Amino acid sequence: MTDYLSLPRRSFLFWGAAAAATLMIKPDTASAAVDKYRTLTIHARWSDEDFRGPYYEGGRYLPDALAEIDSLFRDRHNQMVTKIDIRLLDLLNRFTAKAEYEKPLQLICGYRSRSTNNELLHEGKRVAKDSLHIFGRAADLRFDGLPLKQARKIAIAMQGGGV
Repeated sequence: MTDYLSLPRRSFLFWGAAAAATLMIKPDTASAAVDKYRTLTIHARWSDEDFRGPYYEGGRYLPDALAEIDSLFRDRHNQMVTKIDIRLLDLLNRFTAKAEYEKPLQLICGYRSRSTNNELLHEGKRVAKDSLHIFGRAADLRFDGLPLKQARKIAIAMQGGGV
């Protein structure tokens, strides 16, 4: 059985300012551990739903907020929900802080069930057979108003991957 909590050769994936731009960043658990609270503002474009607020506070993750995020990130094709990896949320929190990005993250695609992923593969879409989306570890996002060059520079400065 694969241990999905260790990513030996893979990292989190999310979309940058343009549809063709992909950022890959590994989580920095050292700096995330000192935060008193962590917040996100996310808008799911396909469902017109939002999450705004803290998901971590007082040294613990907030179960109700995480459940709301899990629902927001659900598979848009079949409405299946899975737990979204908190390291992805922490990564997004850190990235938006470093970018001083205050607008809602525009969620294009979060969780994708294996059946949806296989269907997309069968249709010839460009998805990985074992996409991190299947495991709640990836999100395709737009950062409206954040230039791609700036997103790339921030990702590289985080020393967790590249663009």
